[in-house]
Amino acid sequence: MIMKRAISMIIILSMLFATGCWDRIELNDLGIELGWGLDQAPNEQVETSAQVVIPSKMKAEGGGGGKPYFVVSGIGKTTLDATQNMQARLSRKVLRSHRRIMLIGEPLARQGVKKVLDTYVRDPQVRMRTDVMVTKNSTAKKFLEIPYPLENIPALGAVKEHTAMGGFGSLVLLNFLIDASTPGSCPTLPIVEAVTEGIDQGETKGFAYAGRAIFNQDLKMVGSVDKKEAILMFWVKSTNKYLEYASFIPKGNGEVTVDVIKPKGKIEPILTGNQIKFHVVLTGHGIIRSANTNMDLRNRKNLKVVENVISRDISKDVLQVITKVQKEYGTDVFGFGEAIHRKYPYRWKRMKQNWDKTFRTANISVETRLNIERIGLIGPPLQLKESEIQR
Repeated sequence: MIMKRAISMIIILSMLFATGCWDRIELNDLGIELGWGLDQAPNEQVETSAQVVIPSKMKAEGGGGGKPYFVVSGIGKTTLDATQNMQARLSRKVLRSHRRIMLIGEPLARQGVKKVLDTYVRDPQVRMRTDVMVTKNSTAKKFLEIPYPLENIPALGAVKEHTAMGGFGSLVLLNFLIDASTPGSCPTLPIVEAVTEGIDQGETKGFAYAGRAIFNQDLKMVGSVDKKEAILMFWVKSTNKYLEYASFIPKGNGEVTVDVIKPKGKIEPILTGNQIKFHVVLTGHGIIRSANTNMDLRNRKNLKVVENVISRDISKDVLQVITKVQKEYGTDVFGFGEAIHRKYPYRWKRMKQNWDKTFRTANISVETRLNIERIGLIGPPLQLKESEIQR
């Protein structure tokens, strides 16, 4: 009897001193944020916007239930101040740990993002694995309000579209911060633009990947490259998973398109006195996807002709992209400075402070070594007569 009373007393005392989840927040009290926007606001302020999910309307989409999301924003002196002002307009606390994408309006990107990014590096709720894009000729807030036909939540459409184009997806923010903190290196971000249909109406029907924004060492957007240029740029950096390339083959009087698998780029710096030279070597394995020529590609000589023409055209196009960025923007987004750092570490110490100016005058050459391994099931096009085929 005494033992039972003792056990009962211990249980009661344990209940008194046990700690509960007094500070927990129920799921019904949270607003799940998937998309986030940053924009320039008047008087040197910043505007933050969030695309918040409405769970009760997720299944009702298309059935008269309305959009399963809404966009809310706030303005403040800092991103934290703007976020607090935005939160004051919501009945639920915004949960940022599910954020999939961050959009930066082009006006803010050109003004500079150095001050607005610090909050997102320090906030434990914000995942570093986040896609980040610059909205072309628009604000991030407007983009968050654009519907996307293939996804209930537009933010997910932007992420999936970027990944489908061979982009880095959730690694964009991390790669941007790494490039920004590397001496002599400059970061880039993908660009997204609104897609309109109808010449008269100009109705917005979604958005599309539109290239890369080029930033300088002060993290200000100074220019951009288009989609094709961006793909070739990343070949130099060895960060592409695959790419597609087409060339006109004069000997075959037609065009050949190849898929390049495992594209790799190697930068070889050559320092001779005060002269700085770089030799870029691009390699990859090719698979022919279409060939509108009259050549029988089963013949190794014909295949070699195709390899040489495509390699020559790739070298020319890549050099044009490098020259454009080098001369117009003076920003090293390719990793040339890092190549000097690895090979000539002591000389790099003297060069890194003025690398943006030095990079403009560097002499750069490009060589492509494409190895076409597969031509498909046929040699010449089936629609050609025997007399028309080059064997």
